[in-house]
Amino acid sequence: MVEISVREYRRHFPGHAEGSIGRTALTQAHENRKFEIDLYWKRATYCWTFIAAAFAGYFLLQKEAANSTTISFVVACLGFTFSLSWYFVNRGSKYWQQNWEMHVDLLEDRVTGPIYKTVVQPRSYCICRISDAYPFSVSKINQLLSFYITVVWLVLIVRALVIEFNVAILAHHLIVVFMFVFTVFSAACIGIYGQTEHAEEDDHEIRRLFRRRRTLVD
Repeated sequence: MVEISVREYRRHFPGHAEGSIGRTALTQAHENRKFEIDLYWKRATYCWTFIAAAFAGYFLLQKEAANSTTISFVVACLGFTFSLSWYFVNRGSKYWQQNWEMHVDLLEDRVTGPIYKTVVQPRSYCICRISDAYPFSVSKINQLLSFYITVVWLVLIVRALVIEFNVAILAHHLIVVFMFVFTVFSAACIGIYGQTEHAEEDDHEIRRLFRRRRTLVD
């Protein structure tokens, strides 16, 4: 990997005339971004299917006899694994989505003008107006939600262990208190960190983010 400057990047994609390399590259960057967003929701649907099935199985087992605790523990472990994978998949998808969005930001100025990165000022919206729009980030909220579900499964695993080994009733109370505090904390994080960022990227920041792979030829 070699770091490249904004000037060097734009030298490889000159976008001055109709049909130029820059216009083609911009179109490709938009297509790759759309493709990554489509994959994002397909992956989310895939993970949610298994997580919902695990939740259904877990709570159905709670109606069974006490000897179902071991199976509940196994189901909780499966749910935790799928949820953790969903969280990591969300972060990976967000990485590639931002990668192509950065390409669009750099390429569009000389081809179409800064239409993609010119957005409505977020301060013109108020979060207190519940019927109004607000610049929340769907992908960020989804990522925070996946983290929350992962921790919930971890709590269910601990609960199954508490029941299995007949730990004192105090452990059950601690689980309830933890879930209440963690739920309030997660709701606050979703509201605060789930907003779309519109910070302007300077050349230094872009240079730090962009690297180019070396091509090795035998």
